[in-house]
Amino acid sequence: MKLAGKHIVNREIFLHVLFWMTWVISFTLIQSLGQGATEFFVWLMYYLVTLPVFVVHTYLLAYWLIPKTFYKGRFFLLIAGVFVLLMVFSVLELVVSNELVFKVFDRSKTFGPGYLNFQNIIISGIGNHYIILVFLAIKVGRAWLESHKRKDEIQHTNLETELEIYRYQLQPKIMLTLMEELGSITRSDPGKTPGMIVRISGFLNLLLSESREELIPLSDEAELAKNFIGIHTFALGHRFKNNFIADGNLKSFVLPPLLMLSVINNAIKTVYRCNNSFESTVIIKAEKKYLLLTFTLWSEDEFRLETFDAIEITRKRLDFRFPGKYRLIDDEEENFREISLEIFY
Repeated sequence: MKLAGKHIVNREIFLHVLFWMTWVISFTLIQSLGQGATEFFVWLMYYLVTLPVFVVHTYLLAYWLIPKTFYKGRFFLLIAGVFVLLMVFSVLELVVSNELVFKVFDRSKTFGPGYLNFQNIIISGIGNHYIILVFLAIKVGRAWLESHKRKDEIQHTNLETELEIYRYQLQPKIMLTLMEELGSITRSDPGKTPGMIVRISGFLNLLLSESREELIPLSDEAELAKNFIGIHTFALGHRFKNNFIADGNLKSFVLPPLLMLSVINNAIKTVYRCNNSFESTVIIKAEKKYLLLTFTLWSEDEFRLETFDAIEITRKRLDFRFPGKYRLIDDEEENFREISLEIFY
């Protein structure tokens, strides 16, 4: 922590030094352009010798006067303070440049008697405020960028927390769904209860081991989806038919756990509520740097799925893990629903 803080402080000091050195060099070149080395040296001395005046003036405005007045709505005090500082530092700049620079290095540039009059002070002060305005513009710009960066970091952290909570909630939700459907099958067809228990037990062993990880191999996700659908194919009998197609090297891809399962789990609930016969298809296709996951649910009769919250949270999970590298398509008709996901690695 101390090293990080020291690094930040050192970086800020470096940026401030870089700003003022850039100002000195650039305006020395502008003032002496095409006039030879002697003129360059005189203006270099001018900007170096008067630099403390400009630095103190700028920092008093940026870090003392503005925070004490503008941020607190004291605009009259701000105007008065700016005027006072302008007068004081304009006089200092005129005296320092005349007595310590021009009289020493180039007497042809010295001011005449009475140069410290009100008109010269105002003109000099206003003319010298450009560097303060540039400094303040950079400061405001940096503050704006940093605030947006902090906002993005907070949003990222909030999303990460939301997805972490969802991941830990998803596992018990799926388990609860299975228990509810086990109870339903036990009441309607007790003969299937032992087979359901065996299948659910095997599935839960795999579920509990995989869902703890942030990323799991696609092969494990496919196995979870296949076992999960197998449970419901057994439970629903002739009312539910499934086609499961997997192609490619599934072990070479990784995904957030239960990505497909959250979508399938929501869809399966509709099958239990309806008396329709349903057919589903799961397609998993893995190619080089490309992954396709598709779940389709179809029936001869019209049906509607519940509000598909799983789609929205799945989209958030994809935004977090694969920003700008995926396409999620949700296609719905009277007797058809297809969710298709493409990921580009």
